[in-house]
Amino acid sequence: MGTLPYNNIRIIELSNTLAGRLAGLLFADQGAEVFIERPADYTPDEHEEYFDRNKIAVLPGSLQDTSTADIIIVDGAAEIDRLPQQIILRITAALPGDEIYGDLKADCSEDLLNALVGFFTNMATVGKFVGRPVIYTPLPLCSVYAGVNGAIATGAALVDRTRCGKGREVTSSRIAGGLSAIGALALITKGEPEHLKPADLTGLPDGVNKEAVKKLLQEAAVNPARQLWLEQRLIPLDAPYKTSDNRFAMGIAGVNRRIAHRFLTALGLWDEALAAGMVDVDPYDPKNIQYKGRNLADAGSMDVKNNVWLADKISEVMATKTAREWEKELCEAGIPAVEICSFEEWMEDKEARAARLVAHVNGLEKAQLGRVAWLDSAQPYADLEACKTLDSLPGRTGALPAATDKSVAKRPLEGFVLVDFANVIAGPNCGRMFSELGATVYKIDPMHPLHAPVIMVSWAAEHGVGKHSIILDMHTDEGKDIMNKIVAKADLVMANKRDNQFVRMGLGREALDKINPNIIAVQLTGHKGERPSARDNYPGYDPALQGITGLMHRFGPEGCPTFHGVASCVDYLCGYLGCWAGVSALFAREMRKDGKGDWAGTSLAAAASLTQLLMQQTPAPPSATGPDATGMNEGERWYKLTDGFIFALGKHDLSEELATLTVAQGLNHLQEQNIQAVPVQTCQELAQRHQDTPCKTVTFEQRERDGWESHNFSPTWFVFDGECVGCPGAAARIGSDAPAILKGLGYSGEDVKRLIADGVVGPTEWVPV
Repeated sequence: MGTLPYNNIRIIELSNTLAGRLAGLLFADQGAEVFIERPADYTPDEHEEYFDRNKIAVLPGSLQDTSTADIIIVDGAAEIDRLPQQIILRITAALPGDEIYGDLKADCSEDLLNALVGFFTNMATVGKFVGRPVIYTPLPLCSVYAGVNGAIATGAALVDRTRCGKGREVTSSRIAGGLSAIGALALITKGEPEHLKPADLTGLPDGVNKEAVKKLLQEAAVNPARQLWLEQRLIPLDAPYKTSDNRFAMGIAGVNRRIAHRFLTALGLWDEALAAGMVDVDPYDPKNIQYKGRNLADAGSMDVKNNVWLADKISEVMATKTAREWEKELCEAGIPAVEICSFEEWMEDKEARAARLVAHVNGLEKAQLGRVAWLDSAQPYADLEACKTLDSLPGRTGALPAATDKSVAKRPLEGFVLVDFANVIAGPNCGRMFSELGATVYKIDPMHPLHAPVIMVSWAAEHGVGKHSIILDMHTDEGKDIMNKIVAKADLVMANKRDNQFVRMGLGREALDKINPNIIAVQLTGHKGERPSARDNYPGYDPALQGITGLMHRFGPEGCPTFHGVASCVDYLCGYLGCWAGVSALFAREMRKDGKGDWAGTSLAAAASLTQLLMQQTPAPPSATGPDATGMNEGERWYKLTDGFIFALGKHDLSEELATLTVAQGLNHLQEQNIQAVPVQTCQELAQRHQDTPCKTVTFEQRERDGWESHNFSPTWFVFDGECVGCPGAAARIGSDAPAILKGLGYSGEDVKRLIADGVVGPTEWVPV
């Protein structure tokens, strides 16, 4: 059995919030000794059984003396005497001193926060077009993200403590946790080359008969089959289709040129599509902008005519096999694909159980969601255990580390280096978090990108902050040599690649040991768990894992599985779990000091499952499920007013008394009755509000570098000793840091010119010089 990374860390968990208890669970699952207080006659419910597993319960009052703890987890402004070596993780709703949201208590309703940050409005692809601008979600997203972010920040503080012997105070705001999950939805960019600008996917396409569209939307609002028909024709390469067994299967092929080719070839439609007038040309070549609307290499920008043609053809073919047959056939051909399942089916899935994404817990009858991160140095992991009980807090084995004269680093990972080979959202935002925490991050992009420009360029305005960007042809000897020189001086490499892809890139464990045996690889995959399963090498994207884990089934109407956010919910969380895995491996390495690296992993499957942690044993009520969801009960729900929506914690249905009021009037009315309520906002409304009026927890800020302007949220999810770390620097134009990076590796100015001329190093944004 391996050594778990936090094996000698003691945590006293005094938090009653989901976020605080989840943070404690993440540490407990990785070996920390986590103590909680519970009465002798305490009978845990299904949620407590999950949050308290691998922890140790002692009798009330036993944890008043916190002097033996490395980490203390508390809620709100709870007073704790902190020793210099100790770390306090403080869970709040808003950051202390926030003039707008400061009245929200640390343990306030999850629904109030979800309403504020946009989780009730921006999660449905076509909701607002079919008369559903607000759809309730029972997923505790703000708290899940805050718990993970808090664990990451605390783990990073532990890493810094190995250098200076000192702890610090960490604050994890639940509102800020929500903000960390919506960056792509709120992002505004200006200054990209015209041919790389994203298509507008927020509205219905132009070029269609308005009356026909109106009729279609009316039909889709009441007929799930028509809604499905509509969604298929908006994103035909990324939509679910009915199969021969009357279930649904879905391939995700619209964001990647190679996968689009594989998908349509597997369906026997590639040649037909080209004959119908579509093309397959490089969207990064400025002269190919003329093909926008019919270029399969940028399928997200296809026009209505071609989308309808594709959806019609794909529907016919997908109906010829079962959903499970399509999943296996397409995945084995390198195409992300899944059978759409319910969460209940996922919890019983044979491969999810094999991977321990769903795991048995010794001492409990029902299986639970398994670990969400895993390290090779800790393998094989021991079984999960039900909460143990002791009468009192036992003595500590070993003393707290001795403090030194060194100061804590402002950003706890200063001095460490990560090389980021990732794409899309999860991986690059994992790298972004390392940058925010102070690491030097080198972002290496390929010479011939296969993902669409919106992914490689536009989204980089958010996830590229603080990174040093270079484009390399790693298929050339010189390109591989440059890559190896960068990797040789790094502490971590990170990519969203499968095992065979790591090996093909020259980044498998055997190759890394020759380049830099001390390095840690951080691997983000689609389907992996802590143990092997038949899906390990299946490709995956966020929407595919929403499909197989039950999110689409939960969110859509019967007969129309629907995404729970196209650029949120799962992808960001997977990236942050990757950061958690990497930080944990880094701490373990710094404690071992044996000159050996590690392999740390997580997956989209683990992230998608974790968002549903409160539904493991009991499903959400009907009022909180599907496209007409309003809330967990008849009083605590969203309400429509004359000029917008609010969410209120009513004791009964307040619809009649609120229907004739404006949002401002409704909020005042409810305040007079001591009923908590907040406006239901979109991500964009939240961003605009706090660009004009920033506050401590929410600031939507402008950034600019070399004429590339972006607007996004300040990273208030990382606060150390009361100070937000702030943005580490505006994102570089893709590849623009190549001269500086190469100079640092010993290349001359003439060398750089030659490397660019020879196609070894790419020009900025792939635009020919």
